[in-house]
Amino acid sequence: MILKEESQLLQNIKLGHLYRVYLLYGEEKYLKEMYRKKLVKLASSENFEEFNFHQFDGNELSVDSLIESCEAMPFLAEQKCVVVDSFDFEGLSASDKEKITALLEDPVPTTVLILVVDKEEFLPKKSAGAKKLVALCDKAGAVLELKKRETSDLVRFVRSKLESRGCTITKDCCDLLIERCEKDMLTLNAEIEKLGAYARGSVQQDDGQPVAITVQMIETVTCKTVSGSVYDLAKAILADRFEKAMRIVEDLLYLRYQPTVILAALSGAYLDLYIAKTAKASGAGEAEIKQNFSYKGRDFVVRNSLRDCGKYPLSTLRESVIYLAQTDHRMKSSRADNGLLLEQAVTELFSIASKHRS
Repeated sequence: MILKEESQLLQNIKLGHLYRVYLLYGEEKYLKEMYRKKLVKLASSENFEEFNFHQFDGNELSVDSLIESCEAMPFLAEQKCVVVDSFDFEGLSASDKEKITALLEDPVPTTVLILVVDKEEFLPKKSAGAKKLVALCDKAGAVLELKKRETSDLVRFVRSKLESRGCTITKDCCDLLIERCEKDMLTLNAEIEKLGAYARGSVQQDDGQPVAITVQMIETVTCKTVSGSVYDLAKAILADRFEKAMRIVEDLLYLRYQPTVILAALSGAYLDLYIAKTAKASGAGEAEIKQNFSYKGRDFVVRNSLRDCGKYPLSTLRESVIYLAQTDHRMKSSRADNGLLLEQAVTELFSIASKHRS
């Protein structure tokens, strides 16, 4: 059964109804992990867990061991639970695919098998392997795609989490926090934990009233994703703020981000601004950009780029994008130190911006 809504799965869990097979896939890792835990809790016996709960890593999967685990009888329990994380049906050998197909075509009645697909490019509409797995699990049990949440859903999520921690937050502050976390619920959840603890610890509320989350709190406590930090780096370069730009680079390197990752994100930030600039010049807006480019689930990137692109000359953005592509090629084709190439690229971007500014 293909579940169209998460509420269907939640209702089944509430009623204690279990299918023999579950397939969880989609972009939102937080939701996959949350539903995985709920299903495991319902399907696993608290007694003799070592016999009745088995967990496999799809990256190191022995299909024969998985089948053996599924077919083994539960110990002093009605059923057992078997979970495969990072399951990659498309990456299996032909013989292993046949074995998994046979297992799913005739699921073991005393086992609840939960398959969790991690990779975001699992696309049943485009991949024959993904389509086959969905069809098999649809017939054998339940399939649920967990997509990125809309901003309105994330605002409710943030407010609910913070209210349970004795805090309140405005819509603008919600938007800022969501933007810093790039709409990723896993990152948001971790940052909300930190933010709530910091707010309750730093503000004394003797009257028992909730603590109001401020912009300063968010910027002090929460960490931006690498893409968010690099977008700030691009803005610092284009605004001729050398010290801030180099500090961001140093911080990212200190956090052990590879120079190639930082350069890729920086190239993406400049390309976003370039696309927004050219689109704006031709009279196109947010809807047209999202329709013609790969910005699914990244509405905030389009809005930010449209908001900021007017500050920078098109010639600056064009030359910078070309230079970053050349630097990327040098990183991948030469033996030069990538950290040094990154620092040289940042310096050259300042030079390009300065040249077109004068």
